[in-house]
Amino acid sequence: MSTDFPALWRRWLPQSITAQILLLALAGLILAQVLGLQIYRSERDEALGLVNSRNAMIRLSSVVRLLSSSPPELHEEILRASRSETLMMRIQNVPLSPSEHNQQYEDVLRRLLEYPNNLSVQISAERVRDQLPPTMFQQMHQQMRDGQGHTRTGLAPPPFWQRDVRLYGSVELLDGRWLNFSSLADREPPTWSLSALLSLLLVALLIGAVLVVLLRRITRPLKLLVQQAEQFGRGAAIPPLSESGPQEVAETLAAFNRMQHRLNRFVQDRTQMLAAISHDLRTPLTSLRLRCEFLPDGEDRDRMLQTLAQMESMLHATLSFARDEHQGEENRNVDLVSLLHSLCDDYEDNGQPVECYAEGKRVYQCRPEVLRRVLQNLINNALKYAGDAEVSLEATATAILIRVRDHGEGIPEDQLESVFKPFFRLDTARNTEDGSVGLGLAIARTLIHQHGGELQLSNAPDGGLLAEIQLPL
Repeated sequence: MSTDFPALWRRWLPQSITAQILLLALAGLILAQVLGLQIYRSERDEALGLVNSRNAMIRLSSVVRLLSSSPPELHEEILRASRSETLMMRIQNVPLSPSEHNQQYEDVLRRLLEYPNNLSVQISAERVRDQLPPTMFQQMHQQMRDGQGHTRTGLAPPPFWQRDVRLYGSVELLDGRWLNFSSLADREPPTWSLSALLSLLLVALLIGAVLVVLLRRITRPLKLLVQQAEQFGRGAAIPPLSESGPQEVAETLAAFNRMQHRLNRFVQDRTQMLAAISHDLRTPLTSLRLRCEFLPDGEDRDRMLQTLAQMESMLHATLSFARDEHQGEENRNVDLVSLLHSLCDDYEDNGQPVECYAEGKRVYQCRPEVLRRVLQNLINNALKYAGDAEVSLEATATAILIRVRDHGEGIPEDQLESVFKPFFRLDTARNTEDGSVGLGLAIARTLIHQHGGELQLSNAPDGGLLAEIQLPL
């Protein structure tokens, strides 16, 4: 079974830029702290080993001098007085016989003792941080024990998992016996001690606090940009954003302000041009209508008057749309349930079979008159072509759904999108009589797009046409 690691990574990785940068900074801090502690531990261990070895050599030379200049009966007292937790010594008849000789330490000890060359000095130096192999360690301490299993040095040898052996070996005394010794050093305390953890936590909190302040300064304008872009996409009039923050953020806000200004100017220019053209065409159309009135009665005169009526309807619809765009109704909070019931009650008072299925209260920020106009268009189409209409409202996690349904014949599947094209009509002959020009659905979808929503048509499974408005939350 394969695992999509990128998907899992995206699932568990925080989504906000603040959380991602904070997580990355803390991960880098912990990694740097771990590496720093390991480097410090390695350097400290090496330094302690060298210092311990130097001290052991000095003390060992002093003990050998005392043993060489004192009678044998005092040797045990001298060893007892010279013992320490880091230096174990025992006089025995045989040497420890280290597996490897360290000539450097042997020469140092000879210089300190001014020892004759005929007396043997055998020293092995271990420069590992971990313990010696158990066999070597056990062999060394077994040779330093007596027959009863008790240590004559007065100190029990530490277990190999608690200490690191640095130096061990043997020095031949003047009387032919051997001074066997082992230099021990305390192991490094645990790297992640309580103080280290508290220090890391304190540093992480300080860095995290600084990062949060800086990232909030960066992300606050970006969050405002998201809110303004959402409102702008819904057709709301928004003021220019304050171009503050870091340079990159300020440049982004400035670019958004320029884009908003250019889009508003583009829409206004096109709307004014459309209104001007539609207005100017009314004069020649009125003149043509007057001329047609003076023509003799006949089929040609009726068709010309009918064509002029269609053109006037198109101009009226275009001017109405341009006028609404130019006025620019402000967004405000409105109860959609009350709006739907009020609209449906108006139709019912006029004897129209319109039913409303919406309960409770659903407050939404929109342009209520524009939304009312869209719903009127959808309900009128349902009444005109099916004879009835049902209006319902449903709220989901991401959108509000307003549906207008009829029980008519529906629309062919291949023409469900074509009806939103300007001046498109399914039945040209029928629409010629009722004055329809094919702009209603096109204008309705445009108005819904200005709210950031979507208007779609579909055929219901049990018959009829379903118009669904999706308004984002």
